[in-house]
Amino acid sequence: MWQNSKNDVASLCLSAVIVFCALFAAGAQAATPKSGKYPDRPWGAVAYNSKTGQYGYAIDYRTRRAAESEAFRQCGPACDLIKSFRDTCAAVAVKGKVHAWDTGASQNIAEMKARKKCGSEACKVVVWACTSYRP
Repeated sequence: MWQNSKNDVASLCLSAVIVFCALFAAGAQAATPKSGKYPDRPWGAVAYNSKTGQYGYAIDYRTRRAAESEAFRQCGPACDLIKSFRDTCAAVAVKGKVHAWDTGASQNIAEMKARKKCGSEACKVVVWACTSYRP
């Protein structure tokens, strides 16, 4: 009888481990965007009008064209800077008539790189955006 109890406990533990592994795998798969609101590799875009200071941005679009169109729509017809990006963040920095943009793995990195390209820490970040999925 003692032998059966050990086997029953071992079977129960093995079943619990299998169930845990199945649930863990399902949860990990659900956390990776495959479809729905967030596409596999979402597109984003930032737009900026250097004359008026108007801007627009778009994140998590299925296509580059859709992201750029939305950013342009928000910015207005006279936007002279439109940049698209994928699986990352982007920022536009401005100081006077100088403007620059760059991307980075986070908002802070994108802003830092855009300021550096702009030529001064005094450059002001006017727009930034990050896609929801970044590897």
